[in-house]
Amino acid sequence: MIVSSILLSFNLLIQQTIQVSEFLQRKDQKEWLIFLAQLEEELNSSHKVSVKNQQLYYTVEDKQYIIETYQTMIRKRRTSGGHQPMLTSITELQLLEKEHTISFYVHFENGEDGYAIWTKNDQ
Repeated sequence: MIVSSILLSFNLLIQQTIQVSEFLQRKDQKEWLIFLAQLEEELNSSHKVSVKNQQLYYTVEDKQYIIETYQTMIRKRRTSGGHQPMLTSITELQLLEKEHTISFYVHFENGEDGYAIWTKNDQ
């Protein structure tokens, strides 16, 4: 009975490891995780974070930045021009600002969805 339980647990662990490995091998999932890490780093060092017209505005060292959709990507740009792609192969970005959080909903071209919540710092 104990050996059977151990083997069952081991089998479940292997299956879970395979699923995580497959998840991380997909390009879109890697991009999503990198996007979230980059977004968190950007926003944690910023102030005056707000959402207007489905665009995320924030300021770092007196420079204003905007995160928005452009064609099939989410990009970061300065109000003075130029842009940096942050996440590609998307069809939709929805931003929802509440008192202490900003929610990000992304729909990918492959039909999958991504969802994240960022908690605002005391600004």
